[in-house]
Amino acid sequence: MLKIIHQLFSGLRLRLLLLVLLACAPLVGVTLYTASEERQRLVQDWNQRSQDMMELATREEGRVIGQTRQLLLALAESSQVRSGNRRDCQKLLDELLGSYPRYANLGVVRADGMVLASAYPMGEPANHMNRPFFRRALATRAFAIGDFADGEAANKLAIDFGYPVFDSTGQVQAVVFATLDLDWVSHFESALPEQLPKDATWTEVDRNGKILVRHPSPEKWIGQYFPETSLLKIVFSKDHGVVETTSSNGIPDYHAFAAMHSQFVPDEVVTILSSIPRRVLFAEADRRLTENLAGLGIAACFAFMLGWIGSYLLVLRPVLTLVKSSAQLATGDLSARTGLAHRGDELGQLTRTFDQMAQALEHREAERQSADYALKASENRYRRLFETAQDGILILNADTGQIDDVNPFLTDMLGYTRQQLLGNKLWEIGLFKDTKASKASFRELQREAYVRYEDLPLETSAGKSINVEFVSNVYQVNGGKVIQCNIRDITKRKHAEEKRNEYSLKLQVLSRRLVEAQETERRNLARELHDEIGQALTVIQLNLQAMLQSPGTGALTPRLNESLQVVERVLEQVQDISLDLRPSILDDLGLEPALRWYTDRQAALVELKVEFHADRLEQRLDPVIETECFRVAQGALTNVVRHAHAKVVTVELRQEAGQLHLRVRDDGIGFEVAAVREKALRGASLGLLSMEERAALADGGLEFKSAPGRGTEVHAWFPLKWQTPPSESETP
Repeated sequence: MLKIIHQLFSGLRLRLLLLVLLACAPLVGVTLYTASEERQRLVQDWNQRSQDMMELATREEGRVIGQTRQLLLALAESSQVRSGNRRDCQKLLDELLGSYPRYANLGVVRADGMVLASAYPMGEPANHMNRPFFRRALATRAFAIGDFADGEAANKLAIDFGYPVFDSTGQVQAVVFATLDLDWVSHFESALPEQLPKDATWTEVDRNGKILVRHPSPEKWIGQYFPETSLLKIVFSKDHGVVETTSSNGIPDYHAFAAMHSQFVPDEVVTILSSIPRRVLFAEADRRLTENLAGLGIAACFAFMLGWIGSYLLVLRPVLTLVKSSAQLATGDLSARTGLAHRGDELGQLTRTFDQMAQALEHREAERQSADYALKASENRYRRLFETAQDGILILNADTGQIDDVNPFLTDMLGYTRQQLLGNKLWEIGLFKDTKASKASFRELQREAYVRYEDLPLETSAGKSINVEFVSNVYQVNGGKVIQCNIRDITKRKHAEEKRNEYSLKLQVLSRRLVEAQETERRNLARELHDEIGQALTVIQLNLQAMLQSPGTGALTPRLNESLQVVERVLEQVQDISLDLRPSILDDLGLEPALRWYTDRQAALVELKVEFHADRLEQRLDPVIETECFRVAQGALTNVVRHAHAKVVTVELRQEAGQLHLRVRDDGIGFEVAAVREKALRGASLGLLSMEERAALADGGLEFKSAPGRGTEVHAWFPLKWQTPPSESETP
């Protein structure tokens, strides 16, 4: 009885059943891990919600800046402002403020800093010479953004925008400005309030802890300091994340935060999305965990029953048969076979291997004889290849440097007979007559298993100089070492390569000049469309709006509305064409803002998620570097929108090892780089070659990393060439 119990508990069946139970243990671990992952996913979803709202806030901030820039541009080109008449300017500003109530103030400041006109009465002093927006507009002669300060209108925290007004000689005669309340989210019909979860708040805080944007209750919080200082210490230390805190009533809450690049402040701001109770966030995950653990318990019991029955049928019976056959083979009976079917499982493979082992022993001697015959045949083939090769072959003794063999092609190439070469050392022949250099080269051939000289000058027996490609390999032959040297005449090929390099250099110079001319023409066309046609259309738009508001136009109202719609449609088309030709933001603000703007613009076409990361540059880069880098990114993003079918695109602009590196990655369908490059070389698609050519013209480089189903990465690098500041004589 005890023996039976001992066999039962020490047998293979019990071990198999224990394995079944152990197999269930990872499932329990997976279930617990899945529950933990689901909790993390819920937290990440809350974090992603914050980042999505941050990106929406960034886009809307850009839209506000764009609308303000367009308004100031139209105001600067108006006849009332250019005339400098205070009364006309005041009347125009009053009308515009009524049409654009979203702004806290509109005004005109003379070049000496004195206020010419203001839609909102301004307190003393009225001189704006030291205001940041005024100084920047005069210095850059372009659209400028001021710093956050106490606004002049209704004592609200606000920011000023400025745009220069030029006289007929091109000199700045005044600066028009617009003041924007920080509560612009309410005035510009922002989508942020609609995206905000129920009972949550949206807050934007600068690095000093001051609240810049708040919803809801903006009038209560904007301009105040964020009350939870402990939370600020955490969010200022990371780019984004989720923080768990405890509310005043003891309930755990979650706060999601993300850093946002804002053009309103010199540093990044932090956005905070608050809050959701912990028990509400994890309620569904806890319920599923309880159900999964109960299901695993039932499944484990059922598996134990099946394991008890199936262990004998599937494992024990084949193992006992295999043990019996092994005992026969141990006695010397090589004809022993298991007689079991060779199934595809592990036991089936074991029985098949056992049955094949005896048969393999019988064929071992036949295989050895066959190997000897193959070796002799290989030696004969080598000798035929040696005698008929179209490259010169030189066989050296690895110990002494003595020439043991040469092929006919080498003797014809060098003009020596076979007898003149055999038996001599390498440095005793005329073509290697520099004894010191030849001995040093031979020592290198002895040390290295493989040596290659791309261009080695030699001399024939007739004194003719030739260039050869020299390759040596060390082989083991009959217990010793020999060095085989392959020598190929590349004199004609070298001359052809020199010609090709000369033509390539000329073509590169022509390509660089062609690209420079193309960019210059694009810039001129874009400026003409934007500054001339765009401004003219804006003035027409303003005049039509003024006519609609004038009394006595009732009969003309339908036609005026129709004309206004046509002008707005044409103005939008002109702006799109101008941006496609040459975005002005690239010339006005530089590479980083231009890339950020273009990435958001392209992503909006197909609803792409955008991740943009950029290092702060010390100053503006050389215009050629900025242009070529932007064009490479433009080509890469265009391919993502047209072909990648991606959901997420990442753009990085980094300074690494003294170079500027651009990376554009997507999670799209990817492609075979070699196949696409081959099509491009046949002229099927020039996008890839165009990006490579632009990077090369800027003394940089480009590489593609992609595979089907694994997305694509475009990596370009450029030298860090800073823009040369203009001399005093060039400064206007």
